[in-house]
Amino acid sequence: MQSAGDITADDVTNAFVMFTERMLRKAKDPRHPKTCQFIDLSDVSITSGFRVESLKKIYSVFEPNYPETLYKMVMYPVSTMLGTTARTLLSFVNEKTQSKFLITNSLDQVCSELGWNKDEVDECGGITDFMAKHEEQSTLMVFND
Repeated sequence: MQSAGDITADDVTNAFVMFTERMLRKAKDPRHPKTCQFIDLSDVSITSGFRVESLKKIYSVFEPNYPETLYKMVMYPVSTMLGTTARTLLSFVNEKTQSKFLITNSLDQVCSELGWNKDEVDECGGITDFMAKHEEQSTLMVFND
C-alpha cells in the first residue's frame, strides 16, 4: 500500500474515474446515468496528501467527460482550510455544478443529504465504521461484473 506522500493527483483521479465507470455500468438508465459520491475525509488534511492539485485534476477530468452524470458529491469531514480551498475552486465553475457539491463538517447535513440514518451512523461509531459496515453490501451490489 502506498503512503499518502506517494499518491499523486493522477492516482486519485484515476481511482475516481475507475469507480465512476463501474458505477455508471450499473446505472438503471444507461442513457442518463447519475452518480452520488461520498468522500470520507476523516484523518485527511492538506498536508496528509489531499491537495488542491488533486481537486483541480479531478475537476479537469470530470467536467468534460462526465458533465451530467454527477448527481451529488459529498465531502466530509472537511477542515476549515480544505473547505475554504474547495469552495474557492468551485467558485470558478458554473452554478449548476456548484450545487452538486456538499462540502461540510456537519454529520447532520451529510445524513440529511444522503438519506442516511444518523442514529445508525452513531451506533456504528462514526462515518468510517458506518461505511465499512455497508462496504460489503455495496461491493456486492455495485462492483461485481
